[in-house]
Amino acid sequence: MCARTIIINVKVSRMCSNRINKFLWLFVISFIFLAGSSPLNKLNAAEGGSSFYVPGLYGEIGVAIPPSSGTYLLATSLYYSANAPHQLLPNGVDQRGDVDIFSQLIRGFWVAPERVLGAQFLTGFRLSVLDSDVSVDVKSASGLLLLNDNNYGLGDLGILPFSFYWQYGDIYINLYEAINVPTGKFSATRLANVALHHWAFDTVLGLTWLDPKTGIEISVTPGIIYNTKNSTTNYQSGIEFHMDAMLNWHLSTSLSIGLHGSVYQQLTADKGGHSSLGSFKGRSYSIGPAVVWRKQVGNQKYYLSAKWLHEFSTKNKVEGDLTLLSIGVKF
Repeated sequence: MCARTIIINVKVSRMCSNRINKFLWLFVISFIFLAGSSPLNKLNAAEGGSSFYVPGLYGEIGVAIPPSSGTYLLATSLYYSANAPHQLLPNGVDQRGDVDIFSQLIRGFWVAPERVLGAQFLTGFRLSVLDSDVSVDVKSASGLLLLNDNNYGLGDLGILPFSFYWQYGDIYINLYEAINVPTGKFSATRLANVALHHWAFDTVLGLTWLDPKTGIEISVTPGIIYNTKNSTTNYQSGIEFHMDAMLNWHLSTSLSIGLHGSVYQQLTADKGGHSSLGSFKGRSYSIGPAVVWRKQVGNQKYYLSAKWLHEFSTKNKVEGDLTLLSIGVKF
């Protein structure tokens, strides 16, 4: 939610191989620790397998580094293709499915010229247009049922009422709240929906460590999502944990490459609706490469990023690949 255009000034020096290995191991260890710090055995699938959280959208570089004051616009094209092997539900039904989603996101941010509560202050919004295609094969005692649905339209509105940034030497901290406002199109009778149709509150703590001499950066964005009840289906998704993790190497002030990953899991059970069929416990991890290019021309800063994430070790949810392409400008 809070990715934005930034310029990171680093002086890259020559590094010996053992120092590179040290940073790599630090990233891997911190990723495993944070991923394992939540009870994986207490996961449940959210309603319709949908969530306010989208892996990869929580930043590319310097996620907790305070941006300079001004107005930012960021456009992101997202494509997600996934499938699920057969799953035996508690009621004896065997199902499998395929999902293809294309989404165009427009995000805007405003950074205040003055500090607020001793921190750099940011506020913003997110608009989305989605094209969703879902296919499900359901096998039961009565036979095989093939279902398919395609839906296109405006998604829910996302707002960022506050985002605070602090710096302590080489450590940067970002605390913000992202909110899903149920403004999109939703139908309880459709397989493919482009909106959640309920409020969601995502509290995120971003942390960045940056060595300006080597250009090595480690960032993580752990967050907790609380979902309200869907008034149409009378269904309430449980509390969700998520985290994006980034290991970046800033080769220059214009070019950065990185290895990014994510962890998603639900901490509490769903309530209402088909949750009576059982607690569909699940989890999801992803990892993949990223590249970021940025350039300042006059008073404007331009930003271009590409990221590919492959999901693995998923449980009770679809597993696939996520591609994100973003372009941004600071006025």
